[in-house]
Amino acid sequence: MTQIKTEAPGAGNFPEGDGSGGAKVHYHYLTIEQRETLEKLIRSRIGGGSQLATALERLHQPDYGVCIECGKDIGFVRLQADPSALHCQACARLPVSPKP
Repeated sequence: MTQIKTEAPGAGNFPEGDGSGGAKVHYHYLTIEQRETLEKLIRSRIGGGSQLATALERLHQPDYGVCIECGKDIGFVRLQADPSALHCQACARLPVSPKP
């Protein structure tokens, strides 16, 4: 299993509970096989061109599969259903609040 270290949004460089104010370092795990599966899905769903390049670039970023709202893992099943998902299932259910 490949270990990819990513920081949750707004997190510092300190693990939780070290007296730094609760900043967390997030570890996201996607196996090589899972990334290959997602890459095949992306290639089959996107015809080509710049959309394909953008989607594949995102897949290979260390924070791929981490919710942009709460910083928790996006489940592999959810990523299989929608490889472009940016939110975990819990955050995707939250109503969108209007920006002031």
